[in-house]
Amino acid sequence: MDNFHEIYKISDQVFKFAEIGSKEFKTSKLLSEFLTKSGFKVKKPYLGMETAFRAEYGSGKPVVGLLCEEDALPNGHSCGHNLIAAWAVGTAVKLKGSKYPGKIVVLGTPSEEGIGEYAGSKDTMVKRGAFKDIDFVIGMHPDSGWNVGSQSDADVTFEISLTGKSSHLEEADKGRNALDAFVAIYTAIRNVTAAFPKYKHILTGVYLKEGGAASNVIPERVIFELDLRSTDSKYLNYVVRRMEQLVRSVSKVYGVKSEIKQTTPTYMEYKNADKIDEILYKNLLKYGVKAKKLYKACCEQSGATDEANVSWVVPTGHLDIKIAPVGVPGHSNKFRESAGSKGALKSLKIAILSTVQSCNDIAANFREMKLK
Repeated sequence: MDNFHEIYKISDQVFKFAEIGSKEFKTSKLLSEFLTKSGFKVKKPYLGMETAFRAEYGSGKPVVGLLCEEDALPNGHSCGHNLIAAWAVGTAVKLKGSKYPGKIVVLGTPSEEGIGEYAGSKDTMVKRGAFKDIDFVIGMHPDSGWNVGSQSDADVTFEISLTGKSSHLEEADKGRNALDAFVAIYTAIRNVTAAFPKYKHILTGVYLKEGGAASNVIPERVIFELDLRSTDSKYLNYVVRRMEQLVRSVSKVYGVKSEIKQTTPTYMEYKNADKIDEILYKNLLKYGVKAKKLYKACCEQSGATDEANVSWVVPTGHLDIKIAPVGVPGHSNKFRESAGSKGALKSLKIAILSTVQSCNDIAANFREMKLK
């Protein structure tokens, strides 16, 4: 594959599919069929996940793993995973054509955004041994700037149900208002968050999924999602315990029952592989890109990804590609527009070429690098 037309087409198709996490049926089919056609041996479904896959080509050392994300958000590909998918399969095929000396593995990883039954699938793959035979991994993500390495936070998400007792608005004393309990819990969470040490970078996100059916009925049931983040996964576990105590205590005061269910694995903070990232940085320079060295801890931590869980079991390099103007936030409609733009494809090409060169550089010096 000498040109990039087919890779660009894949990015466009995945962008149009815009399938949410755990439902990436058309996307995973497209990607796995492309890799099969390109000479890769594909396992799909993989590790009990219908939209996950593992594609392999070649043999020997070193074994490189390329992380292929597939999922969109409710507002489409506002995190640019269509470009990640195209980058992973494009890099794999280009790497094959470069006569890479080891095995090439592409892992199709559903629901990085944490939606549905395959939420945080890279953590599932870690726990089920998908990376045991892989020597190093590279991941990519779209951004509003060029970066190498990652400073992502630890992260975990819960679904919390509050159940009270319904009654007529005129007889509110006969009910137990689950929405009042939610408001009190939400306010308490915001207040408690401010009391945690600033250097632990505690963040909370709340999404109300169900909050009553009519204004003249006391709400019997509320369901909300709670996202907790920190720079430190151990401290995050402490925050989780505090939040669970808070939810149960406030619920008791309001006379409602609470149920707390963890809906994603705990995403770890990122463990950078400096040797891999330095090679990625140098190869980006060859294409006129001077990236920010996040692996040197130059910036405040931000974002969260299940890719970080991989970084704790196998050396993992990472690059961010610029597709949007500075200041355009991920998950926004403007970022989605950038992910589907022609300008993003120029950055995609640079990312593929620099990753292929980096993988070959690592292979040529693999023993001397001593990554593990």
